[in-house]
Parts: sequence; structure tokens; C-alpha cells
Amino acid sequence: MANTNDVIVLDLERFPKVGEWGTYLGSQLGLQFYELDDSYWGYIPREVHYVRLSPNDADFGSRYWGEIRGERSAYGENEEGTTNKGRETIDETKFDISLRVMKQVTTLAIQEIFEKRETLLSTKYSHLEMETWADQLAEAKAYIADNTAEVKLINRLAEVNGLTLDSFAAKIVEKDTEWKTKWYDLAVKEQEMITKVKACKNNRDANVFLEDYFGIEMPNYQCLEYNRCYEEEGTGLILRKEAVVSGIKF
Repeated sequence: MANTNDVIVLDLERFPKVGEWGTYLGSQLGLQFYELDDSYWGYIPREVHYVRLSPNDADFGSRYWGEIRGERSAYGENEEGTTNKGRETIDETKFDISLRVMKQVTTLAIQEIFEKRETLLSTKYSHLEMETWADQLAEAKAYIADNTAEVKLINRLAEVNGLTLDSFAAKIVEKDTEWKTKWYDLAVKEQEMITKVKACKNNRDANVFLEDYFGIEMPNYQCLEYNRCYEEEGTGLILRKEAVVSGIKF
């Protein structure tokens, strides 16, 4: 029976409850696909990022993920249960849907990667340091501008760290600049990658992106077309000119 429920795509680690509620369909780019009854969608926390696909989009997106051929082998069963092999023509509608799903899922995967990097960056600082940082920075800037300014917090912190107030204030400003630079770099890189995904005009482009940045090999027939592979004389084997190393490349 065909799926009649919408499909959620997410990093299951973010909200494992979906694994109990839904029916697992598969995965792509470290994200999981679950058929999910309408009654559950309202219980998903706002902070959980996901893609919601219609049954049709989920079906075509999965079946034609990365497909670039206009025709391919298709298998079915007759009334006697015998497997029949035929040819399936893939129309533009299926290509359009698969590209749209590839873009949505790839964008979500990128967002999840950068959110984890953001979390990792945050864990380098203690909770108390993060909670008081705005006050520390405000006092440091005030003191640098006027060394008679009242600085109740950084005065004590400088003493604990064995530094002069002048040195500690300068250190806070320097550290803030360094921290913001790292955050800005993450934000810019995330948008750069998402922009590349948005620029994909067809499945060929999407396959190139996934190979170049996720280390997922494009199909052999596209690899030959793009001169990244060659057919070995005598054996007919399709071989890579350069090995593709799996894993994130950004």
C-alpha cells in the first residue's frame, strides 16, 4: 500500500521520539526519513530542524535521487507473481521533484553540520563565562575608555587570574574579537554552502556538489560524462581518475 502520510526528514539524534512514532523509510546524508502520522507533527519541538515532504515528493525524491538518465530499467510483477523487466521513461516532473528534494535534504544536512560546529565552539567556554560575558566585555570597554570607570566584575576576575586590570581588560576585548571571528566564519561558510546548493539547476549539478563536498560518488555514467572516470581497456571496468574520499569537505 502506498504511503499516505507526510514524511519527516531529520537528524534523529535531535529528537529520537520520531523513531518511536514513525515508520523508518531510509536515510540520506546522515538524515533519517520517517513516515509520520498527522497527529504527531504538532508535538515536534520548535528547535528541532526538519524537512516535511508530501508522500509523492518523498517517493519520487527517494526513487530518483541523483538520477540523470531519461530512461532506466524497471521491474514489476505480473498477476502470477513473475518478475518482469522493462524500461521506465523518467519525465521532467520526476526530475524536478527529485532535485527539489535533494536541495531540501542537502540544505538541512548542511545546517545540522554547522549547528554542531556552533555547539562545539560554545562548549569551549563555561556556562558562567558565557552568562557573564556581556558584562565582562562592557566593563572592559568602559575601563579601556576611562580607567576610572567602576568595574566590579573584571576587577575581581583580573585579581583571580593574577593580571593587572589593564591587561585583563585588553585580553577580554581580544578574546571577544577572536570568538566573534570564529562565529562569523561559521555563518559565512554555512551560507556559502547553502548558496551552492540553491544554484544547482539539475540532478547533475547536485551530484557534482555531493561528490565535491560530501565525498559521495556520482554515478559511473555521469563520472564518464564529466571525464572524472575512464573505461579500462580490455575489462570494461569504470575506474576513477582520482579517488573520492568520503566525508565532509567543508
